Amino acid sequence: MLFRNRLLLLTMVLTVAVAYAVAAPAPQAGQDIRITNGPVIEEATSNAAVIAWSTDVPSSSQVWYGTEKNNLTHSAEAPDNGSKTHRVRIANLKPNTTYYFQVESSQRHGNRGEAESAGVRSFKTTAPGAHPVHNQNAQLVENDRQAGDVEGGKVKITNGPVIEEADGNHAQIAWSTNIKGSTRVTYGTDMGNLSQLAEAPWGVGGLTHRVQLKNLKPGTTYFFQVETGQAAGSEVESHIFSFRTPNAGEAALHHQQPQPVR
Repeated sequence: MLFRNRLLLLTMVLTVAVAYAVAAPAPQAGQDIRITNGPVIEEATSNAAVIAWSTDVPSSSQVWYGTEKNNLTHSAEAPDNGSKTHRVRIANLKPNTTYYFQVESSQRHGNRGEAESAGVRSFKTTAPGAHPVHNQNAQLVENDRQAGDVEGGKVKITNGPVIEEADGNHAQIAWSTNIKGSTRVTYGTDMGNLSQLAEAPWGVGGLTHRVQLKNLKPGTTYFFQVETGQAAGSEVESHIFSFRTPNAGEAALHHQQPQPVR
């Protein structure tokens, strides 16, 4: 009798658990990750800062920052530990300086889109010897509409392009524009035949554009041209630039100015 009661209780518990799992809403494929709290400045000293935020699902932690609000070409990130709470430490900052930033979370192997903090925010490092700042709200400098979320404007490249990072097989190219638009790079090993295309989703990153070039060959010179536009006929193209991927065993490139060739 006791065994039957225990078996019945176990069956009921399993039934309830299965029913809850079926009824619980699951994240839909293709939906963007949501930032649920923050970002906040957990700490800011004269030469470093810790930025924190939360998301609705476990995801990566990355901060794009710079001393110009339209040129967030530096990045810092934390290891992807499967958490919904994100903390990124930015080091080697200048004292008593205003920095602008956006946070970003994504699932590299998940089914959700990318999350980016709304608009550009800022914080200021302390003067040397001053007390650190703790748990300060990051000031919103430009919301998405002020930051170029307009249609029909004339697109201009305001900074870059730069080679943010490059190893023997990959490269990341970044540039900034005055308004939002598409993010495309045409490239190849022949300056007269830029037939390969790499691009990022429209509007991701706001005014700062980043594209990954993949399956590159080590020790090879590549030529490229970046392009941003809002509609047919509104595109702006850069000059043609070049960079060389490192050979196997050579150090990766970081924040290198490409060579203009035409």
